[in-house]
Amino acid sequence: MDQIEEIKSKIDIVDLIGEYVSLKKAGRNFKALCPFHHEKTPSFIVSPELQIFKCFGCGASGDIIKFLQLYEKMDFWEAVEFLAKRAGVKLQQHQYNPEEEVRRQIYGLNQIAAQFYHFLLLRHPLGQPARQYLKSRGINADTIEKFQLGFSPLQGTALTQYLLKKKGFRPQELQQSGIFFQLKQPLNGYRLFDRFHGRIVFPLYDHRGNITSFSGRLIPSLLSKENERGKYINGPETAAYHKSHHLFGLYFSRDFIRREKSIILVEGEFDYLSSWQAGVRNLAAVKGTAFTLEQIKLLRRFTGKLKLALDSDFAGEQAALRSINLAENEGLEVSVVSLPPPFKDPDELAEKKPRAWQKAVEKTIPVWDFVIQSALKRFAPLNPQAKKNILAATLPFLRQIGNEVVRLDYYHKLALALETNVEAVIIEANKQIPAANSVLVPGASPPKLPVDRATLLEDYILSLVILSRHPHKYHFRPATFFAKRVYQLLQDYLSKTRKNKFNTTLFIKTLPRELQDKLQELILRWSENLPGSIAKEIEQTKQELEKIRLHQKLKKIGQQIAQAEQKQGVGLGLLGKKFQKISRRLIALEKRK
Repeated sequence: MDQIEEIKSKIDIVDLIGEYVSLKKAGRNFKALCPFHHEKTPSFIVSPELQIFKCFGCGASGDIIKFLQLYEKMDFWEAVEFLAKRAGVKLQQHQYNPEEEVRRQIYGLNQIAAQFYHFLLLRHPLGQPARQYLKSRGINADTIEKFQLGFSPLQGTALTQYLLKKKGFRPQELQQSGIFFQLKQPLNGYRLFDRFHGRIVFPLYDHRGNITSFSGRLIPSLLSKENERGKYINGPETAAYHKSHHLFGLYFSRDFIRREKSIILVEGEFDYLSSWQAGVRNLAAVKGTAFTLEQIKLLRRFTGKLKLALDSDFAGEQAALRSINLAENEGLEVSVVSLPPPFKDPDELAEKKPRAWQKAVEKTIPVWDFVIQSALKRFAPLNPQAKKNILAATLPFLRQIGNEVVRLDYYHKLALALETNVEAVIIEANKQIPAANSVLVPGASPPKLPVDRATLLEDYILSLVILSRHPHKYHFRPATFFAKRVYQLLQDYLSKTRKNKFNTTLFIKTLPRELQDKLQELILRWSENLPGSIAKEIEQTKQELEKIRLHQKLKKIGQQIAQAEQKQGVGLGLLGKKFQKISRRLIALEKRK
């Protein structure tokens, strides 16, 4: 047994996937809503017998390694390492490809940089302005420690020298991390400077706990007119960090999100940290009020409910509303946390009135109600021009609500608010052409072609033969009984199995790859509701399939008879005898009901 097989033998796929997805027993297997596409009826099956999963909606399938690759976006060896650690298997040395190697180097460098920043913030005199600023923002020592907050000195070379001279990193490794930039010096040529110098530094963890990059916030006491820069900055895109995939704090909040079955989305690090200290911990933070499809899909892994607690005026931003459309089309139930006046952001409310913040996140309003309410406030008082502005602000988004009943309900609400009739609102909505940059996301599952009954029965009878655990008992003539070549081949293999020696898992391993996939699909598709007597069900299905085949033959012979009659009856007698013979067989089968 090689190491990968050893790992797979020590980890049960049901236990692993059950940590990410809510599984329910379904016959021999487990069933769930697919985590890889939006669906309302469960089509995601996990087999404890075969140790595989398959979604009959989007087609995703595989073992525990493949699941982590798809769900956690790990590459193959990342998944193997993760599972090896879980299984207690010490892996032999592995040679990584260049991209993997760069990413691992960045993770390692970032971890050391985070420790360096953290030390300067907590222990070094240079960190005093940062400590004072965090105190003024209400951030306590436990939070600083928990999230490994740090400080980068204004000079900008401290970390550079530490990594090059003390830790033995090369300049190229510093550059590829994204922490540093090159600055031309009058006498010394180009030198590497810390991108975050003069800032409080926030390590950016991915949802698996790797530090992928950093963000930095300027400290007002260190800011002068000569060196004014952006208040907040993020690290640039690297092999390890992609801004569109990142959500601040998700790594620390993921268990709280699962427990509360909802996630609160806030804007920026201080909104997140203040909320955490106030006891609201099922949250994550974005940069700005818009969020990406990648971030939405990441959120959907943890919950189906999204509560937006962004700045109070975010509903006026087109990018934010397009993001909301994306979230709804991905199957998230979106609502909005309404902040009590005069508070404009969660940071201020959570710091000054933590109990009020806790109550606010429990009382949310549907997102489209919030859109209408925000537009009414923004364009008050109500006059003809205001009504025009409100329609322009709300209709491009209300008309994208997928459910027609819900959409019409919001047209009624808008009409009531504007003191007009709903027909006028609908006319205005139909006039509008969606903007070129509006977001209309199609359903994730591709349309399925109808399957003819004969193919369905072939599927079913072959799965019953396998699930009977005694396939040697059932003999069909593959070339005539099964129309599909793949079923003919599978039946041929099954007919050669030994009595009382059939093991499904071992048998699958003896098959060619393409047959393995098909056989696994058959077992997963039909093993949920097995009949009381598999033998009886096989016989009945066999007869049903034979009747379909006979009808097909009669139709074909009927066409041949018609052609023979046009050719002065050549071969008509022989065709008539065939037709009668098949008809008698069909009548005999019908009488067996």
